[in-house]
Amino acid sequence: MQPLKMISAGFICFILMHGGTLAQIPEGYEKGLSTINKKEIYKTISVLAADSMKGRPSGSRENLEAADYIAEKFRLLGLKPLFTTPKKVVHKSAEGEDENNLVPFEDASVNDPYFQKFVIKRSKISDKNSLSVTRNFPQGSFRQSFKYLNDFLVQFSIPENISISAPVVFAGYGIDKGENGYSDYVDKNGKSLDVKDKIVLIVDGFPQERDTASLFSKSRNVLYRNPLRKADLAEEKGALAVIIVSSPFKNEPPLSIKYEKFLHTLQRDIFSLPGQEKKKIPVIYASGKILNELFDGNERNLQGVLEDIDKGLSPGSFEFANRNVSFDISFDEEILNAQNVAGIIEGSDPVLKDEFVVVGAHYDHIGLGQYGSGISENVGKIHNGADDNASGVSGMLEIAEAFSKYPSKRSILFVAFSGEERGMLGSKYYVNEQPLKPLDKTVAMLNLDMISRNGRNDLFLGGAFYSRELIRIAERANGKLSMNLFYNTGLYTMASDQGPFLRKGIPSLFFFCGMHEDCHMPTDDLEKVDVEKAVNVTKLAYLTAWITGNETVKPAFKEVSMDERIEIVRESQSRMGKGRKSK
Repeated sequence: MQPLKMISAGFICFILMHGGTLAQIPEGYEKGLSTINKKEIYKTISVLAADSMKGRPSGSRENLEAADYIAEKFRLLGLKPLFTTPKKVVHKSAEGEDENNLVPFEDASVNDPYFQKFVIKRSKISDKNSLSVTRNFPQGSFRQSFKYLNDFLVQFSIPENISISAPVVFAGYGIDKGENGYSDYVDKNGKSLDVKDKIVLIVDGFPQERDTASLFSKSRNVLYRNPLRKADLAEEKGALAVIIVSSPFKNEPPLSIKYEKFLHTLQRDIFSLPGQEKKKIPVIYASGKILNELFDGNERNLQGVLEDIDKGLSPGSFEFANRNVSFDISFDEEILNAQNVAGIIEGSDPVLKDEFVVVGAHYDHIGLGQYGSGISENVGKIHNGADDNASGVSGMLEIAEAFSKYPSKRSILFVAFSGEERGMLGSKYYVNEQPLKPLDKTVAMLNLDMISRNGRNDLFLGGAFYSRELIRIAERANGKLSMNLFYNTGLYTMASDQGPFLRKGIPSLFFFCGMHEDCHMPTDDLEKVDVEKAVNVTKLAYLTAWITGNETVKPAFKEVSMDERIEIVRESQSRMGKGRKSK
C-alpha cells in the first residue's frame, strides 16, 4: 500500500466529499439506519443528565443506577450478557411486583450479568508525612526532622505508602550521557558511582546553565532539564529515591511557590486501578534546610562543587559520609465499587462471528465537581454531563438497537465504560485486566464521546494516525451524511476510552465534536444539546460499524510517521472554517 504522505490533500478532500462513490456500503444498512431515533436519543440524555443522577460519578449510587438503566436497555434489546446470570430479582413496589422496575442499589440486580465489575482506589496523600536526616558519630547519632509541605514535597507514580531509609549519594545534575562525554554517574577518578539501594541527591538544572553559549544551554535535550527523566535514570541504576534541590546560582522562591501547581495536585484525590500502574521511585523536592543539613560539616560545599563542574565539566559526585535520609509517606485510601456495562450481538456469519467490533461510550461524569470541575467555585453543584457523555451513551444505545434488529456478519460488543473521568479506568481495566473477548479477535473499537455540541455538521475523528483503513471506512460512511470531518485531535486522541485500545494496537476511532465552554461545568445541560447533531454522528458511527462488521478484510493498525501526521493535521486545519456552519 502507498504511504499516506503520497496521497495529496486534494485527494483526501475528494474522499471526504465523495466517499460514497468510491465503494458501496454493504447491503442492508438502510434498515438499521432507519431505527436511529431522535426521540430516543433525547430521552436517554434526559434520563442520564437528570439532576437526580447527581452527575453519575464513578463509585456512587447514582452511577450504579445509570449502569442499571443502560443494562436494562441492553436486556430489552436482546443483547447477550457476558457473565453468569444470578437468581432473578423482582423489585416490589407499592403497585406489586414489576419485573421491569429497576431494583434498589442495595439488592442484587436482574441486570448483574451485564456488569463487568471492578474496583477503583481513591487515594489522597495524608498530612502524616515525615523526612529526617541522621548523622552517625562514633559516640551516637543525631536526627534532624523536617516538615512536609514546608521543607519537602513528594512526587510519586502510584499512591501507596512509602518508607525508605538509606545512605545518600550526590550525583551532580543527574546526567549520564551529556555534552563532551560528561557524566554525573562517575566520580572524579572516573570510577562508576554506586547508587544501588541508595538515595540520589541531584541539582535541578544542568552544567554551565549560566553560559548561554554552552553546549548544554543550546541543547534541547529533555534529559538535562526534566527531573522525572533524571529520576528514571537513577532508578535504572538501582536508586531507591531521588532528592532534588535548587541550584544555589538561581534566586528561586520557596518550595510552595516554585512548585505551586504541583502542590495543588497533591491536594486532590487520586483515582487508580489497584495493581495496574507502573511503579516508579519517589521524587523528593527538598528545601535549603535539608540541603544544609546534608552538607553541614562536609569538606565540600554545594556551590563550590558546582563551580568546579562548570569550569572543567568534570563530575563532582560522591557519597555523603555518615549521613542517612529516612522518609515515610502515607495515604488515606478508599476502595470504590465500579462497573462497565457490556452486552453482545452475535454475528450472522459462521466464521466472522468469532471476530468483534467494540462500540463504546463512557457513562460516568464528575458528580458535584469535587474532582474535575472547570471552576473551583462550582464544586458542590451538580454537573449533569449532558454532552459529556450522556450524548455518547445515547448514540451507542441507538446503534445497539440497530444491530439487534439487523445483525452484521461480525459480532458487535457494546460497552458503556465507567471511570473515564478518573483516567479511563474502565477501559484500562477492560483492555489490561479482563478483555471480554480476545483482543487479537477485536477488529476495531469505535468510541462516542461528546457528540452533541458545536457546529451542526462538524466532527473530529481521532485515530487517523493509527489506521488509514479505518478512517477510509468512516469516510465511505460519510458519503451518506456529508459531515465535515477533522483529524487534528492532538492530545485528545488518547484522552478517552479509545486510548487503551490504541495502545494495544487495535484500530480505533474517536467520534468527538470538540470542547466547549460548558465542558465539566454545571451548565452542560439537556437544553444545550443539539439532538439533530447527535443523530447524525450516531448514524455515521453506525455506518462505520456496519461496514467494519460486514467486510471480510479487516482494517489494519499502522502508526503513521511524524511527517504524515503533520500533513494530515495541516490538511484538516485548512478545511476548518471553510463551509463550517455554526449551530
